[in-house]
Amino acid sequence: MHGRGTGSAVRRPRLRTALLLLPVLLSALVPAALVRPAFAGDRRLDGLPPPSQREVVDRILLILNRPEFEGSDEEEEGLLLILANFLSDIVDRVKLLRKTDPVVYATLVTWIVLTVLAIVAHVAWTVWRGGASGRLGRGGANPLLDPALATRAGRDPTGMLARADGAAAAGRFGEAAAWLYLSLLFRFEREGRVLFDPARTGLEYADQLALRPGDRLHWLGFLDGHDPVVFGTRTCTEREFAALRERATASLPPPAGEGRAA
Repeated sequence: MHGRGTGSAVRRPRLRTALLLLPVLLSALVPAALVRPAFAGDRRLDGLPPPSQREVVDRILLILNRPEFEGSDEEEEGLLLILANFLSDIVDRVKLLRKTDPVVYATLVTWIVLTVLAIVAHVAWTVWRGGASGRLGRGGANPLLDPALATRAGRDPTGMLARADGAAAAGRFGEAAAWLYLSLLFRFEREGRVLFDPARTGLEYADQLALRPGDRLHWLGFLDGHDPVVFGTRTCTEREFAALRERATASLPPPAGEGRAA
């Protein structure tokens, strides 16, 4: 409904406000000893003082008035173009440090490299830790890959509970928790409250129980203890298995309308 000129007029103050905050953010993140040479290196070659805050703001406003930003229809697009120019100027100043102040340049590059390596190492450790703790147990198979689950007769809650007890007796409590999940799920299926699908997640089964608040609360309570030890980083202990087993074998809430006074 707004014309192009009106949209640009509305977006431009937002962009200017965002850019005016960039020098403050950078000054907070980067030590002052590194920032000052990076922005003042070319001026010092001519014997001039570093730029003032007013000069920095004027420079940003000058960038905003460049022709390439006039045709931007999206605020995000214009902001990305401005950030690209801003980062390009920073890279140029850092390159200049290699000649004017090699010590500061080496310190800055080392800091950037170490930061990137730390981030990569943290991501790799998180993925590895999550995968290791999420395994069902040594030598334990994924219960959902059991061919017997393809038939309704094979989806026996009592049989799943027996497998859970067997895995727990062998000390594989993570695997035992997964069998308890199937035991409770198949109890709901036998009662006609959910439709089993091996591709569904626990929360998707909770969505099926949306019209049955008591069932949904019972199921979500089980997931609160199940998911952290099967898919998360928490180790399933004998005590946690016992708590999960108690909930998995507890009586299901009565169907809606049942148990009301006549």
